Amino acid sequence: MLADIVSSDVTYAIRVRVLQTFAALENAGATPISNRDLQAVVYLSNVLSPVWGIEPLEGAVLKTDEGPRSIKFESELDACVGLGLVRVDSIQGDEERPDKLSACFSLAGRRAAPLLEVIQAFPDERYTSAFLNEVAFAFVEIAPGLRDDAAIADAAWTNPSIVTDRVVRFAGEGATANQSYNVTQAFQAHAPAGQIFTPAQQLDLYVRLLKRRVNG
Repeated sequence: MLADIVSSDVTYAIRVRVLQTFAALENAGATPISNRDLQAVVYLSNVLSPVWGIEPLEGAVLKTDEGPRSIKFESELDACVGLGLVRVDSIQGDEERPDKLSACFSLAGRRAAPLLEVIQAFPDERYTSAFLNEVAFAFVEIAPGLRDDAAIADAAWTNPSIVTDRVVRFAGEGATANQSYNVTQAFQAHAPAGQIFTPAQQLDLYVRLLKRRVNG
């Protein structure tokens, strides 16, 4: 059964994260999800993973006018579609880029469920799934038409020292300061006396901040 997702250690890690991300989005009622919104979720889960002490799938992304795009995740998403683990629900023109097509995806539950059950048998993966669930449930609180804007409102993405067509690094060797993580840690300074924010609360507060930003 695991042969469906394993061809190398790197492939395994990314493909598992694809399935976990879709499971979290399903739990949050956020599917079918457009590719733009999906890339926003993937970016936020990468940049906020240090809040939970989790290694991001990617520690850097190219800053472009179209917003963040995880090539690694996208490649393994295509593989999961080919394996029947993720379903393409619709394909239509991209509202913001008429020259491109946009797909909407959802988890192919019957096919993916046995694999997710095996994945959840590992404590580290259960912890990662809990984190992704927190991201997904916070993400759906943003109005549907504004969800893809959440990533480009992110503190690391909007860091003025990083211009367009340069790399935003938020983890790994040579990384610049992860401004998003720094903001989550700063919340504690404004907490009521005696209250210690949990990682889940820090994440929720941060996504609420993004929600205010995209709502103007």
